Amino acid sequence: MNELTETSQWLTQSDLWLAGLKTLAMLFIVLGCLVLVLYLMKRYFYQNNGSGRESLIKVLSSHHVTPKGRVALIDVAGEKLLLGITPEKITCLGKIEPSKALAKLDEAEQKSTGNGIFERLLSGSLSRNLKANKS
Repeated sequence: MNELTETSQWLTQSDLWLAGLKTLAMLFIVLGCLVLVLYLMKRYFYQNNGSGRESLIKVLSSHHVTPKGRVALIDVAGEKLLLGITPEKITCLGKIEPSKALAKLDEAEQKSTGNGIFERLLSGSLSRNLKANKS
């Protein structure tokens, strides 16, 4: 009789472990789906501002100068502006006039206008790796 109670206790404990593992697995699946949906929403809805037309304002490049400050090069309806951005304010540092630098910017912009998701993921991954190697 003693062996029978030990066996039933062992079976109950293993059933509890199995139920706990199933619960954790379902939790991770739900959290993974949530993260995936949020990533896709951020990637596709906020990139185009929710509309099918192209935006007039584009961020061409951004460089962090301090932990909370950065310098950004933006294109507003064809004009290239250099902005200083801090948590308190945004300052226009200058306007880039047509020159060789502007021609290089346009050339770099044309090269980086890939429409495929694979191309965007690959270029994003490569740029992060280059930044990490420079640091």
